[in-house]
Amino acid sequence: MQPYNYITYKPDYYSFASSSGCEYDYYFYDFSSSFYLYPDLAPKVFGFNLELTFKPAGLDKVPLDKRIAATVTDIVKTFLLKKENVVVYVCDNSDNREKARFHKFYHWFKEYNDGSIVQLRGVIRAGNTNILNALLIHKDNPQLNDFIEAFEIITGIFTKPDDDELENILNDDGEW
Repeated sequence: MQPYNYITYKPDYYSFASSSGCEYDYYFYDFSSSFYLYPDLAPKVFGFNLELTFKPAGLDKVPLDKRIAATVTDIVKTFLLKKENVVVYVCDNSDNREKARFHKFYHWFKEYNDGSIVQLRGVIRAGNTNILNALLIHKDNPQLNDFIEAFEIITGIFTKPDDDELENILNDDGEW
């Protein structure tokens, strides 16, 4: 599956249009504050966001489009190619659709990852709120083990490695 052509505005800001005419902005932002206990790692930690910026009139629902997934994963892989930075994905939970976002994103990377990106998934429990997240890092990042250790400590005991079933994180009944 070929990604859409995208425009790079800065090393951390991209835009593309889908075949349905929807337009998207995709950007990375400073996420160093989450790794503040690790001053050597913190400057290399970024979050990212995908925003639908335009939907054609008359299009009630954005159609399913696998090329969006291919584009997003291609941009992340390109961003991590320098083998210095990591990307943390935190699922927006403002509309109670965080599980769907987490599931979709996990499967995008599972399907389109060429093996160069390691994805660690985690859940941070804050009271009654589950904050679903993932760390993406190039497998050849010289600080791979340091980032993984820091991520596991930051997310606590709820971090699950890639070979666990996603349902263990998303469908638990609060008992583990």
